[in-house]
Amino acid sequence: MKSEIKISGDRLQITRVFHAPRALVFGWWTQAEKLRQWSGCKQATACEIVMDFRVGGGFTQKMQIAVNGGTCEFSFSGTYQEIVDPERIVYRADFGNVATRVTVEFFEEGQHTKVVLTHEGFPDESFCKNVSQGTSESLDKLDVLMAGQAMVSPL
Repeated sequence: MKSEIKISGDRLQITRVFHAPRALVFGWWTQAEKLRQWSGCKQATACEIVMDFRVGGGFTQKMQIAVNGGTCEFSFSGTYQEIVDPERIVYRADFGNVATRVTVEFFEEGQHTKVVLTHEGFPDESFCKNVSQGTSESLDKLDVLMAGQAMVSPL
């Protein structure tokens, strides 16, 4: 399934349904070794993630992005503000000179999980559009990874 993207001023909301149980989906957001497998746009390589997954804990993500035959480094960091396992993760994300509040909500829908990711505080819609593309591509990668894991999970 593709992501549903809504942009309004400084707010970006991405909704995606995954064919996996909520605890499994939530787990892919909480561990650096799992997050590094899917975080980043299609052109991202060599993703490094350091995280202290607890309220008040921080994280840093760095990745190389292939651009016009070369690469550039993209990084951001943040602080976890709220964690309700397996329902919600709220954090502040710092993109250099831009900071946003990110809320990721996980809703059970039968055997599926709806994830609603909301970024608030972008400087303009153009910034939202750039982030929406990379985030949607990340969620595409996560969908593939979880589909494989859900197929081999015991009943």
